[in-house]
Amino acid sequence: MQSGTFVAERGEFTTGGRWPAWRAVSSLLGQLVQDRVALAGATFLFIVLLTSLFAPYIAPHDPTVQDITHRLKPPFWLPGGSREYLLGTDQLGRDILSRMIYGGRVSLMVGFFTVLCAGGVGTTLGLIAGYYGGRIDNIIMRLVDVQTAFPGLLMALAIITMIGPSVRNIIIVLTINGWMVYARMIRGTSLAMRQSLFIDAARVVGASDRRIIFLHLLPNLASPLITLGTLELARVILAEAVLSFLGLGIQPPASSWGLMINEGHTYITLAWWLVTFPGAAIALTVLSVNLVATWLRAITDPLQRELQYGAGRRRGR
Repeated sequence: MQSGTFVAERGEFTTGGRWPAWRAVSSLLGQLVQDRVALAGATFLFIVLLTSLFAPYIAPHDPTVQDITHRLKPPFWLPGGSREYLLGTDQLGRDILSRMIYGGRVSLMVGFFTVLCAGGVGTTLGLIAGYYGGRIDNIIMRLVDVQTAFPGLLMALAIITMIGPSVRNIIIVLTINGWMVYARMIRGTSLAMRQSLFIDAARVVGASDRRIIFLHLLPNLASPLITLGTLELARVILAEAVLSFLGLGIQPPASSWGLMINEGHTYITLAWWLVTFPGAAIALTVLSVNLVATWLRAITDPLQRELQYGAGRRRGR
C-alpha cells in the first residue's frame, strides 16, 4: 500500500522507506498545525483530558461536599456570584466547576474504554470474517445483522435495568452495542485486501494465518480504524450522557455531565447554569472529537489528502 503503515516488530512507521516513529508523529503535528479548525478541536480535547487526569489537583473543591448555605449561587460574573465558586453551585451547594472536572474524567474514561473494548472485539471478528470468508464470514455477519436490527438505546436500557447501573456495566453495555460497526468496516476492507500481493507473499514464505492477520493485514487497516474509533468516541460520550440523564448511568455521589443535567433540569428556570455548563461541555467535546476525526480521515486517505492539501501546495508555488 502507498499509505504509511506501522510495523510492530521494529516500532517504525514505513512509507516506502523507514521512518522512525518520532518523525511520523512530528509530521502529523505539522499537518495538524496547518489545519486551524482541527487544531482548535485537538487543543480543547487536550485541555479536557489534562484537567480530567489531574482533577484532584485542579478542582477547587471536593465535588461531593454539600453546603446548603451556598446553594444555587450564580457564576462569579453575575450579581450574587463569588470567585470562590467560579461557575456557581447546584441545588445542594456543590461546586459546578469541580463537578464538571470530575464529570469529564468519568465521561472520557467510559468513552476510551468502550472504544478500546468494542474496537478490539469488532476488529478481531471483522478480520476473521474478511480473511477466511465462506461459512465463518456468513455466521459473523449474520450475528452483526441480528444485533443491528435491535434499537441500540433500547437494548442498552434493557441490559442496564437487568444488571444495574455502574461504570463497569455502562462500558459492557456500550461495548455490546457498538462492536458491530467495527466488524462490518474491517470485514469489508479485509475482503478487498486479502488478495493483495503482500498477503500472497506472506503465504508463500510460510507465514501462518494468525501472523498474516495480525502482523500484515491489521497494520494496513490502522488508518480507517483510527478514524472510526475517533468517531465512535464521540458517539459513546453522548450515549453515556443519555444513560446518565435517564438515571441508568453514573449514580450519585459520582459525577458525570449527563448526571449533572439530570439533577439540574428541574431548576432550569431558577438556575440556568446547572444545565448550561455541562451541556456545553458535552457539545464542545463531541464537536472537537468530530473535528479531529475529520482531519484524521483527510490525512490518512490519499485522495482526500490531495484534495485538501494539494490545492494549497499548488497555490504556494
